[in-house]
Amino acid sequence: MKSIAQFYTWYWIIYFPTCIAFNDLSGFGYVDEVMTIILIGYTIMQYNNPSTNRFPWKEYKVFLGILAFYVIYSLIMAVGYPGGVWLDFVQYIRPFSIIYCTWILNPRFTNRQQKWMLGTMILTSVVWLFYHPAVAEGMEKNAVIGQLAICSAMAYFLFSKDTKRNLWIALLIAGIGLLGAKFKFIGEFVTFVLLLFYVKERFNFKSGKTILYLALLTVAVLFFTWTQFDIYYVSGWDNSNMARPMTYKTSLKILKDYFPLGSGMGTFASFGSWQYYSPLYYKYELNHIWGLNEGGGFICDAFYPALAQFGVIGVILFGIFWKRRLIGFNQISDLKYYKVAMMAFFCLAIEQTADSSFLSGKGMGYCMLIGLCLNANRNMGIEEKVLYKKPKRRGVPPLKNEEVSN
Repeated sequence: MKSIAQFYTWYWIIYFPTCIAFNDLSGFGYVDEVMTIILIGYTIMQYNNPSTNRFPWKEYKVFLGILAFYVIYSLIMAVGYPGGVWLDFVQYIRPFSIIYCTWILNPRFTNRQQKWMLGTMILTSVVWLFYHPAVAEGMEKNAVIGQLAICSAMAYFLFSKDTKRNLWIALLIAGIGLLGAKFKFIGEFVTFVLLLFYVKERFNFKSGKTILYLALLTVAVLFFTWTQFDIYYVSGWDNSNMARPMTYKTSLKILKDYFPLGSGMGTFASFGSWQYYSPLYYKYELNHIWGLNEGGGFICDAFYPALAQFGVIGVILFGIFWKRRLIGFNQISDLKYYKVAMMAFFCLAIEQTADSSFLSGKGMGYCMLIGLCLNANRNMGIEEKVLYKKPKRRGVPPLKNEEVSN
């Protein structure tokens, strides 16, 4: 247990500066891939460790099987290029593996380890702003500070005592992200505030009250982000020369034309289809649109259109994955862990409308927090049983290892 916590503490400390803050520096470009391989490898090494959570293993193996199937399907279909398929494989294995591996490893941190992790996150944000003075002065837009700030705020809220003072400190940390002036972060910030201060119980997705809450949340997010949302998804929807709306509209055509399994990995709106320019951009006459032309920077600018690569079946499977996570969130008895899990979920849901960081190193932080929160109930049970072990000297028989780890 201690070795896992030590490993994950160092993993966390290395991750935030290298995979979010300074990933664009020379020599740091592949750090997120290396970090993913290290986490997967370490998790496999801990397969028989009784302090880990074995419950997620079955689902993780199913996920790996599905991903392997789509790799084979994509190579056989040959709509795109093999290089694009393998690049997408590296991209898609990352976020799901981070969630599953963190969930399996179930690191339980000491107060000192939590302070080191928080200190690293906050120091990273300060250093990043120092090297980007235009952002600090509100003169330049940049999504990085928003991702750093919101993850730091969620971690601070999770690791600190449940006091009003700490709520306001968490809000202040999250507010640093507003310096980046990205419209999607404003939506995330509004969601963070509402969940932090106003949600007093778990959502019951079958109740009218919850539907009303979510409707009000949607209205609040749209109110603060309407200008940019309108440009891309309302008034700009019929503009055939705007990259982002065209990727969304074309993804619907691909779902129909390549029913039911999609066009295959590395073919559309993904990093692989950008690096190995996919023939689909010519087929659907997107190659003349600025940003979607060969070498264009807006090919993988939003996550959801890329789901067309996996077809209707893939979209359904993606929905099942998150449905299972939401069910798991709703079973978390500690409201603090529940809130952080929902914050991470909503932030990812909002951010991926105009970004694909879920598949990059920048999205790993949200996934790590989700994995931690999924273990909340299990750890509460373990802590209670450990407390019962203490009276051993008074003649109380110790618990068996199986009782402690289950």
